[in-house]
Amino acid sequence: MQNSQYADVAVLLFDTKRAVRKQTKSVLNTLGFKNFLEFQDLADVRAALGNQRVELVVLAVEDTDTGVLAMIDDVRRQRCGMDPFVPMLLTAWDAKLNALRPIVESGADDVLLHPFSTAQMAERIDILVRCRKPFVVTEDYLGPDRRTTAALRAGPPPIIVPNALQARVLGQSELGPTAARMEETLADLRRLKLRNMARQIWYMANCLRDAQLDPTLPERYDDELKSLGASIQGYRRTLTEDDSADLGALCDSLFGVVKKQLGRPPVSRGLELLEQSALALRVASKMVYDKNDFSDESVEAIGQEIGKASNVEANLIRAVMG
Repeated sequence: MQNSQYADVAVLLFDTKRAVRKQTKSVLNTLGFKNFLEFQDLADVRAALGNQRVELVVLAVEDTDTGVLAMIDDVRRQRCGMDPFVPMLLTAWDAKLNALRPIVESGADDVLLHPFSTAQMAERIDILVRCRKPFVVTEDYLGPDRRTTAALRAGPPPIIVPNALQARVLGQSELGPTAARMEETLADLRRLKLRNMARQIWYMANCLRDAQLDPTLPERYDDELKSLGASIQGYRRTLTEDDSADLGALCDSLFGVVKKQLGRPPVSRGLELLEQSALALRVASKMVYDKNDFSDESVEAIGQEIGKASNVEANLIRAVMG
């Protein structure tokens, strides 16, 4: 079952239980892996990821998480390590749904439950090499896209990220985390994050408008507005000097609408302004992401929709559209 292409792959292997770690290593050995960095302390894992490149990370998650999931999020968000896209495979013993959900949502590529066979490990690694899931990013998540086919069709496409394991196994360095490809991919993910965050912000505002006849709305209105405001501020922090100033202006305008409504009862006019201001931000963000996919006709149609917004938002979105 050995694959000679795996011999030069650098594998980082972490498990606090030495015997289990050796067992996992033995399985990987059988598949052809020879180059290992073994750790039983998570601090040492963080240090290793920051000091040298690896092509595959295999981490054990215990019943009580010792910080593995937080470290994965740090890696994906460039707070730890050299490669935010390094393939990550988790191993775990607990198959209960409430235990698996945070693992699946951690940003790791896959999870393999003990006891697993050599064939099962081989299959998961082959998937990482041949057909790894592309990445998606939202306000709270960065990692492999696990949406259903229907959801994929409804939203923006995910991003194919550099794959160090694929590059090593196939001998194609251009598929790996080269400096140029990393920079390009991170820029694509940031634009996708802006689009997804703007979509969520609009959804929150739209739900408030649709709930204007809900008798419970006045009681929760301020809390809902504060949550919306926090997402808007998160969007603002994601913007850089390379982004259009109009995106920042739209964002600030929307945040101003939220602040003016805090402490006041929900009224139809205010809810409509809130939703339309959020719509302007959503459309502008979509255009930044899909700027090469818009025809003159679609831009005109979007402009007509944005015409429902206030004059300030309408002027700003037209400036974004050019």
